Amino acid sequence: MQQRGFKVNQLCKIAGIRRPTFYYQRENTRKYDKDLATLEVIKSLPEQELRYAGAKAKAQYLKQRGITVNHKRILRVSNHFGIHVENRVRKFPAGYYLTLKQNETDLPKNLLNREFSASKPLKKLVTDISYFKTRNGWLYLSAVLDLYNNEILCFKMSDRFDTRLAADTLNCLCEKHAVSGALIHSDQGCTYTAAEYRSLLKEKGLVQSMSRRGNCWDNACIEHFFGTVKVESGYYETLKHGLLSYREMEELITGFIQFYNTERIQKKLGWNSPLNFSLKCA
Repeated sequence: MQQRGFKVNQLCKIAGIRRPTFYYQRENTRKYDKDLATLEVIKSLPEQELRYAGAKAKAQYLKQRGITVNHKRILRVSNHFGIHVENRVRKFPAGYYLTLKQNETDLPKNLLNREFSASKPLKKLVTDISYFKTRNGWLYLSAVLDLYNNEILCFKMSDRFDTRLAADTLNCLCEKHAVSGALIHSDQGCTYTAAEYRSLLKEKGLVQSMSRRGNCWDNACIEHFFGTVKVESGYYETLKHGLLSYREMEELITGFIQFYNTERIQKKLGWNSPLNFSLKCA
């Protein structure tokens, strides 16, 4: 120990620094080396997880690979070395939020009331329509999400934003799943207040719930899903580097929804994908 201290003293004398400075710099060097090692581990993740998963999700993906790294370290190292998660951007096509003038007393109430969880599958559903820009114009995606496991039960795409798209989605839902008696929640868009759609709901035995006017948080789960699609599918990259054709966009969205249902982990589901969550709870 004395010999080691002597060597440190000699080094400090040669470098012209104080002993505390020497130990401070040595500790910083060790910390930097650990950060570099963590950076390499983070960069080993597949591009989908590296670009779009948050620090906590990255920690879970690494844990599944047998590597334990605290999410706080991942966040600090990512920020230091400029590895940032893609942010969400909102762009609206002209007239997207125009709705029919209806007497609010005639519309369904907000029965869901922001209770975004369900104890059983196919009991609480949320639906909405979002939009994607293509070389051929706007593509509209209509989807239904199950609040039990956040699974996308069905979806339809169209080049028209109309009641027919919402009705086709509902018919698809009823063909694939036994949902009679389920609660299905939407906003007060014209597609969901239309008499055709509301009559179809009654015919299928579904209970309709609607967000309060102008309150997007009442349907936050499906809004969050659409944001996830646009960020993690690479859609925003197409806005920067060249739009896809209508068919290419259909394929991009279909592929991502399949990935979302079967592989993408979520904190709400105990870091499971919707499919794995359902299998574990079966």
